[in-house]
Amino acid sequence: MMLLRTLAVPVLVLGLAVAGCGKKTPDGTTPPGETGAGGASAGGGESGGGEAGGESGGEAGGGDAGAAAGEPDPSQKVCDAEVGDTPKAVFADNVILRLPKGMDLVEENPFFARIATKETVSTCDGVISFGALGYFQTDASKNVKQIRDETIQAARGVPPSEVTWSDETEKGRDYSGSYSIPEDSKGNPPIKGWFVLKEKAGYTFWYALETHPNAWNALAKTFQESGNRLRIGPNIAPAPAPTPAPTGKKKGK
Repeated sequence: MMLLRTLAVPVLVLGLAVAGCGKKTPDGTTPPGETGAGGASAGGGESGGGEAGGESGGEAGGGDAGAAAGEPDPSQKVCDAEVGDTPKAVFADNVILRLPKGMDLVEENPFFARIATKETVSTCDGVISFGALGYFQTDASKNVKQIRDETIQAARGVPPSEVTWSDETEKGRDYSGSYSIPEDSKGNPPIKGWFVLKEKAGYTFWYALETHPNAWNALAKTFQESGNRLRIGPNIAPAPAPTPAPTGKKKGK
C-alpha cells in the first residue's frame, strides 16, 4: 500500500497513463444498429429480395426502405443484465465483482486493472469498448463529484467540460452515474459509459465501463448490475494519515 501515499490525482495519473492513450474504442468495432454489426446490414432482410430485381435502383430503394422502416431499430433494443456466474477478485482479493458477460480484467499494476481484450462482445452482441477498475488514496477535502471529474479526466484524457452526466445516485461518499463523451476532432467515436465510486478505509475505488451509444440500450443494465456487484473486502488496509505540514519558519524568514 506504500504506492498510495501520494494524493489522489498524482497516483491516478501514474496508474492510468496507459488508459488515456490512443483511440477510446478499438479499430473494427461496429456497434449494434450500424452496417456490419452481427453480420446484418442497415437494409435489413428485405433489401435484395426478388421484387427489387425488376425495379430501377431508385424505385427499389424507396420500396425496401419502407419495409425496413417497419422493423425495430436494433440500437433501441433494451436487454436484460448478464454478468458472470463466477466473481472476479483483483488487487490481492480486496476487490470482488461480477464482470459483464464475456469481459475479463487484467491487473496492470497494484492499483489499476483494465479490460483484457480491445474488443469484447457482451449482452445482445453489444461491444464493450473500454473497462477499467482502480483505487487511490482519498482526498477528504474534495466532494464526490470533484473526485469523479478528476478520475474520468485522468483515466480517459477528457476534460470535465466535455462530459455529460445523467442517472446519478449519491450515497454519502459513494456515487454511480452514466456519462456521455462526444466524438472528438480526431474522429474517435462518441462514448456512453457507466461509472461507479466507492470509498472505504481512506481509499476511493472506481469502476468504468464504456460502449458506443448505439449499444447502450443493450448493455446499460449489464453495466449497472456489474457496478452494483462491486464489493470491497474487509481486509483492505486503512490509508496512512496525511503527513502534517511543517510548523517551523519558512526559509529566509
